[in-house]
Amino acid sequence: MIGLRSAVASQALMVRAESDHYYPSSLANKPIAVQFHAGSHYTALRLLEGYIPAKKINLLHYGSPRYRFEAMMSGEVDAAMLMEPWIALAEKNGCRAVCEGHYLGAENASDNMDDETFAAINRAVSKAVDLINSDKKRFLHYLIEQPKFVEAAAEWGGLTVDDFHLPRLRYAHPRPYTEEQLEDTYNWMVRWDLLNASVCAADLVDNRGAEPVAADD
Repeated sequence: MIGLRSAVASQALMVRAESDHYYPSSLANKPIAVQFHAGSHYTALRLLEGYIPAKKINLLHYGSPRYRFEAMMSGEVDAAMLMEPWIALAEKNGCRAVCEGHYLGAENASDNMDDETFAAINRAVSKAVDLINSDKKRFLHYLIEQPKFVEAAAEWGGLTVDDFHLPRLRYAHPRPYTEEQLEDTYNWMVRWDLLNASVCAADLVDNRGAEPVAADD
């Protein structure tokens, strides 16, 4: 991991319109669809641990967002963790978020990436961040035109750019993990048995000279 991901993703714990769940604590012992060892899994734990004892958090592995969405809509599970564009599709079909959180994501690279290439990538990403933030609607078609999403969304009425809540979509210039973020995340993952305590954080993160970078116009 060489830095924080510029696309600041959000995961929302969604329930159907007819659901009796309006707040996180009512989901104790209820089946919740996630993808294990991915953003939906980690964010669900982060959101729910403040409301529900660990032993009552019932997360089930359903894999991709489509499978989680369909399991929720069919009533197979009480709730599902979803990200965009699936949040917008769920909301368009009357679903609501019980809770939601933006979370840290990582940019990864091979060990042999040189500093010059790394800096060039950061400059390009910074330009993209500025461009997207200047007019988010202009680029939403990339989300709703993904072939796999188009196929699934067609069964539920599809989406337009006007269906999105734009403040949910956040993009930031490249920056490194802070030592505090790294330590806190490492300790949290160990506490939830998501990471072997014998693993050294320095083996996973390389912040070699990474600094917040502005676009080079």
